[in-house]
Amino acid sequence: MDKLDFLLLKFTEYMKTSDFSQRTIPTYAHNIRLFFTYLKGSGVQSIAEVDRQLLFDYQTRIYLETFKGKPLAPATRRARLTCIKTFFQYLTKSGLILYDPSANLDLPKRPQGLPRNILSKKEMGRLLSEPNLSKPLGVRDRAILELFYATGIRVSELAGLKVSDLDLSSGELRINQGKNRKDRIVPLGEIACDFLQMYLYEVRPKLAQSDQPILFVSKNGLRFHPTTLSHLIINYGRKSGLKKGVSPHALRHTCATHLLKGKADIRHIQRILGHEHLSSTQIYTKVEISDLKNVLKRCHPRERKEVETDDI
Repeated sequence: MDKLDFLLLKFTEYMKTSDFSQRTIPTYAHNIRLFFTYLKGSGVQSIAEVDRQLLFDYQTRIYLETFKGKPLAPATRRARLTCIKTFFQYLTKSGLILYDPSANLDLPKRPQGLPRNILSKKEMGRLLSEPNLSKPLGVRDRAILELFYATGIRVSELAGLKVSDLDLSSGELRINQGKNRKDRIVPLGEIACDFLQMYLYEVRPKLAQSDQPILFVSKNGLRFHPTTLSHLIINYGRKSGLKKGVSPHALRHTCATHLLKGKADIRHIQRILGHEHLSSTQIYTKVEISDLKNVLKRCHPRERKEVETDDI
């Protein structure tokens, strides 16, 4: 193991004991290895040799890099550089290097595209009615769909829910160790509570063993992997015949958008979704503006091509 690989090993151990999502650690390691490949290709053998100019050269290299003939997406470029900056911040904080050469490295602006595949209330109704409630798994799946829609919970958070996190008497759900390892309590609507109660008392005892703490389990009584849960939601979207791409994240966007259209305060939505920064939640206000533009284009006389001048 060379010195660079040793530093990466130490950084990986640090991430495992810090506020890093376990799912993002492999991404950090991959992006740092790409950086190491660049260093070795440039004849750099020690991390102490890295200076600001070399990092600026690497940044330029990323901007020129292509994948399948196309430039890297802004999110990919940002992720590459974010991993490098975090790595050097760790090295500086740990005293492994004297100064941080990445301190003045500017990151690409975070992409601010509008959320996609937001379902209308009618489309959401079609999706919710798809599970067969005459079958135990249908009741379970309806409860899962209702919970996604009611709370905007992330798929990884839902997969990790325990029975003890659910308080049906108070209509509350505790989400432990969400993104950035933050805990939060979110309210549950009456309909979501009704289906959760049906699942909890009529279906779950048939699926889960008595010592299984996880709330939602597979037909074999095992804990769901987030990817399996995602496929479950995607399949219901296909069965319902909806043209939009249905996924757990689309249901999260749908929940937030419907709350905003129902005049919920943006900061309340922020707390429900578990966003650390309000700017992450404000993206849904842009959806509202986009909808208003469509209304204007469809309804305003100046935007209707067939309108005659005599009518103006």
